[in-house]
Amino acid sequence: MEHNQDELISVIIPFYNEENYFDECLESVLNQTYQNLEIIIINDGSDKFFEEKLKNLQLKYSNIIKVFNKENEGAGYARNFGIQKSKGDYIAFLDADDVWLPFKLQHQLNLLKKHKVDFIHGSYLIVDESENFRGKFIAKNLNYNQLIASCDVGLSSVLVKSDLIKRHLFENISTKEDYVCWLSIIKEINELYGDDKTVMKYRNKKKSLSSNIFIKFINAFKVYYIYEKKNSFISFYKTINLSINWISKSFNMIYNNPEKIEFNYLLDIKNLKFENSFILSALNMASLSNIDLLYLNHREIIFWIDGYCAKFLIENYKKTPGRLIIKNIEVPKSISKFYLCGNKSEPQIDYLEKKFHKKINFCKVSFFNRLKDINKFEIDIDDNSLVIINISTPKQEILAIRILKINPNKKIYILCLGGGMSMISGEEKIVPEKIERMNLEWLWRLRTNTIFRLKRLLMTFYSFIYKKITNYFNKIDFKNLN
Repeated sequence: MEHNQDELISVIIPFYNEENYFDECLESVLNQTYQNLEIIIINDGSDKFFEEKLKNLQLKYSNIIKVFNKENEGAGYARNFGIQKSKGDYIAFLDADDVWLPFKLQHQLNLLKKHKVDFIHGSYLIVDESENFRGKFIAKNLNYNQLIASCDVGLSSVLVKSDLIKRHLFENISTKEDYVCWLSIIKEINELYGDDKTVMKYRNKKKSLSSNIFIKFINAFKVYYIYEKKNSFISFYKTINLSINWISKSFNMIYNNPEKIEFNYLLDIKNLKFENSFILSALNMASLSNIDLLYLNHREIIFWIDGYCAKFLIENYKKTPGRLIIKNIEVPKSISKFYLCGNKSEPQIDYLEKKFHKKINFCKVSFFNRLKDINKFEIDIDDNSLVIINISTPKQEILAIRILKINPNKKIYILCLGGGMSMISGEEKIVPEKIERMNLEWLWRLRTNTIFRLKRLLMTFYSFIYKKITNYFNKIDFKNLN
């Protein structure tokens, strides 16, 4: 069922000094399939730099974005301010570090019309500050008794009729202000409609107010004692029960809810097809230990087998060192440009220019102290280009994902080759064949940068073992493209 776009939807985004994720957040609204929108950004006392940034956004998108500046009073008051300024028939809330999937508003509006309801909340994926996939929450219909036992509504997944939310504004409380609101609404409409389709990506930030357990506990008590008018004993009991349900819900989100996904892999690089954009990467202990970073982008990833650990997950195990990937790869003559991204290396550039008989465009990549810093990387890649990245896993894969993301609607083929480029170009000695047959390359590489490499190896090994014993890899299938 496709609904027309006659109704105006007001999107309300409280903003306070959000530096890292707001651009992606706003982009996810601008790219909605439903376009009859007004975007109301409430600047809740941010620093002057951000105030200027929001002002420029309003000038750039003057037909759709409205920015209101106010003193810092908290997210609840900011949303209420946005509600009062809104003109939409429906209102959707979005935190400045969350991201909607493109069909979110269209899909939910269709369901509201189909089921003749005024409130809907949806399912969502959970990621951390470094884009690690952490789990999935599945929304369901809730009555009052279910809701008061567990706050199972994701704020950024809600779409609500404007006149309904205007009768139930947010309260002045540092966290749980949305919980108070939903409890107020459900007393009027009896049930909150929940949809199991995933419509957004929720970011769980360690330093956010909502992640502070002590504050959450105190505010949960306030919900029952002050707003639900329960006595102190019942309020304390319900707060304990809410905490227990939160632990159970968190376990389900992490271990039970995520559906199985499929990664593709190749045994023979000559079978690699240059049709749709892809990221080619090594399947080894390093990539397997960081597989949660790639979970949400599994459709773009193609692995080749490059480590003994892959033998635990793939039956037809056949190992190919990274240096042989670049040596044996055959690319179409139609590729327009070639790029090397990462650490500058004249031997690598010379090798690639001789191999492909094309000029190699080098792009220097600064050292990323944190994975989330990669989200600030900018580069304009030409359509129909081959990009080779020579930094380490998992930074090279996250950089590759970033390159595809900021260059949409282009065919870009990315090879994450890391140390393989160093060996094939002669910068680093090739692992002796005897050591390679014994799967002891890691020991060979410890000859140089020993402390750094050993620390990285131990962290990778720990992460891989943890995923193995917790059955994380049960969420993943590997499909042979050969």
